[in-house]
Amino acid sequence: MRNANRILDATAETIAAEPGASLEQIARAAGVSRATLYAHFGDRDGLLDALTERSVAEMTAAIAAARPDQGGADDAIDRVLRAAWSTIGRYRGLVIVNRRLDPPELRARTAPATSLVRAVIERGQASREFDPDLSPEWLLLVVLDLIHSASRQVTADALTAEQAERALLRSAHAALRSHRL
Repeated sequence: MRNANRILDATAETIAAEPGASLEQIARAAGVSRATLYAHFGDRDGLLDALTERSVAEMTAAIAAARPDQGGADDAIDRVLRAAWSTIGRYRGLVIVNRRLDPPELRARTAPATSLVRAVIERGQASREFDPDLSPEWLLLVVLDLIHSASRQVTADALTAEQAERALLRSAHAALRSHRL
């Protein structure tokens, strides 16, 4: 189990810097042989699936710890996004490599975390803190796209993590508010 965790840690770090990193590069970064990596994960998809599962579990725990069901929705979404951002930073390479998954499959895998965000959005719409005229699914997708865009900007060295977090929070709040045309 220690080797598996070390491999997952090395995978997260390696693909954050180089999304197309080979299994050989990942094994080297983890300090294990390719045979050990294959013994634990079978192939690249198995490794990325395990890393995705781990990232979703951590993201779900971080969002739940941010108390998404407490206080006003505006404050709750701020806490949720900060928690999500602090976690996704470790897994930002997955944002790029998980394009390998069909959108419905990726949505199903990330549902434990995204359902918590959707609940805050729905609560904000019910209280009219967030735009009630747009579907909660649309607003959720906008927020997720903002998170992924911020992550890509950090990966590309276009923004620091702090700048990306600030841009994410401001953009998400602007997107969630009601705008009458």
